[in-house]
Amino acid sequence: CELAELEAFRITSVAWFDESNQSSSDGVRGNTWDIFADCVDSLSHCRRVISLFHRAAYRLAQAYSWAPAFHNPDCDLTLGSKQAVPATKSYRIRGLDTGSCAESAAVVMTTLFEKRRTQLCAVWVTTSARPPPFEVLNDSLRKYDALRLKYIRAYIDCMRVCERRDKIETLLKCTATSNQDLPGFYEASASLRGGDPGKHVKQSLLRGSGRSFMTKVKRNAISAIAEMILKELADLKNNGVDNEGKMKLTHHFKLSYKLFRRLNSPCKDVVEFTRSNKPLVEVEAFCKCYLSIQAGYRISSINFDGMDIDTLCSILEGAVSKAKDLSKEERNKNG
Repeated sequence: CELAELEAFRITSVAWFDESNQSSSDGVRGNTWDIFADCVDSLSHCRRVISLFHRAAYRLAQAYSWAPAFHNPDCDLTLGSKQAVPATKSYRIRGLDTGSCAESAAVVMTTLFEKRRTQLCAVWVTTSARPPPFEVLNDSLRKYDALRLKYIRAYIDCMRVCERRDKIETLLKCTATSNQDLPGFYEASASLRGGDPGKHVKQSLLRGSGRSFMTKVKRNAISAIAEMILKELADLKNNGVDNEGKMKLTHHFKLSYKLFRRLNSPCKDVVEFTRSNKPLVEVEAFCKCYLSIQAGYRISSINFDGMDIDTLCSILEGAVSKAKDLSKEERNKNG
């Protein structure tokens, strides 16, 4: 690994973006940090010159996220970008705070999602009046959607690590007013054997190939929020459930029910999907919250992987019924 870094330094140090980044550091760690600082400077320069240069924003956020590994390859990879870089080194990196590196990455990624846009993130397709053949191929719809999805997934992951659930919830709400992608529309129409499938907000996220752009965005956002709920349930289990914990658990139960409803699928279809595909974290979060409340606010440790279809379906139906009762109680109280 050290030999590879030394060779990388030999190649990249031929042409510096800013030669002032070339310090008198000795050793592979110092040399690697010099190159890292130079790369960040070049990406920051691109963003200052062209503020909407989305590729530079994405790579800059990626660089901040990887800063702990560049500082020390033997760092705790389970913590990832949540770790911080010592101030003695972070001061050289423009935009990198002394706290969690993920927070610095979040600041950059948020610039692509600051405003509500029909395409969800600040990426546009521009084609000249007489585009050359290469440009026509390069600006294909599939490539555009793949680029948007890459940024959206990075944004969701960054907000999940920083525990900014509100940002992911806002993105999920924005999908309701966004136009459906053509592949998703055609697939939904084909499943009905022709005709208008209606608004995509009412379409099942579990039927079909699951390859449409809007389905992938929704599923990623829903899963990220569900993972955050499961993490907080684990914290409640370790710390104990007091009165505040009971309120938090009830809130998580209501939120996980909203996530479940976004799947737009009946309980039986959801359970069959989890058995024929990989498990759904949103279903696990919903059922765990339900069982924990039913057990007297004791966090459930049940493993759903080995559970048969009928039992899991029964638990899921019970959770839905409980959530509906809570919603009805709230409406009666407020009305």
